[in-house]
Amino acid sequence: MTVALANSSWSPRWLAVLERACDHYGGFERWRTLRTIRLFPDRLSGLVPFLKGNGRTFTFRGAFEIRPHRAWARFLHYPDAEHVGIFDRGSVRIEHRDTHDTVLKSDQHRRSFRGLAINRRWSPLDALYFFGYALTHYHSLPFSLYDATLVRAEQIGSGSESLSVFDVELPEDLQTHCRRQRFYFDQVGRLVRHDYHSEILGFWAHGAHFWRRQVPFDGFPVSLDRKVFAHFGNIVWPVTALHATFVSAEIDFGRANES
Repeated sequence: MTVALANSSWSPRWLAVLERACDHYGGFERWRTLRTIRLFPDRLSGLVPFLKGNGRTFTFRGAFEIRPHRAWARFLHYPDAEHVGIFDRGSVRIEHRDTHDTVLKSDQHRRSFRGLAINRRWSPLDALYFFGYALTHYHSLPFSLYDATLVRAEQIGSGSESLSVFDVELPEDLQTHCRRQRFYFDQVGRLVRHDYHSEILGFWAHGAHFWRRQVPFDGFPVSLDRKVFAHFGNIVWPVTALHATFVSAEIDFGRANES
């Protein structure tokens, strides 16, 4: 299925690769009816969560409910059993679980990381922002790449081991790690690696994110094992920046683009 692009930066060759990737992830008709992805977390570890206060200043105890079309996510039992966390297009808030009264909020929370504040240990709102934008963006891929500008593309490797690599410029209004990111797709269209700079962590926070254990749920593959290694220049270092695993996932579908 061919989809109209927001720009003309994609040549027919690379557009075909992107279409194959979208077909692998269930196809556009399935994507348009995707409502909610529910993730059940298992374990979070790595250098970044440790430095930022995982288990001390913030803890994830419940499921994540993600609505990629809305760039919206809800973290259940967060930061404790009486509350839930809401990420909504860059703004974050914590509500009482039963009354839905807002107890903490921050509009356009990314602005709070300016200057020396980038070095702080994360509060529950900070962690909600980081993982909220990460999970909503990841689970919009590869479909949301149609809104990106293709800066550079190449084929690396050979035969069944070859990968299609895209350097893209993402839209200004997208909540994500950074504007310029790199994506690696294998021959069946699976997204296997994703490189970026986590700007709200600092100049040093360049990662190579490997999408592992991709399991289909109702025809929509979900990565249940995400591991990010430190990445400097062209070298991936054996330093685990972040490792997140999930027990399982559930998918809810509705009408096309229903939120």
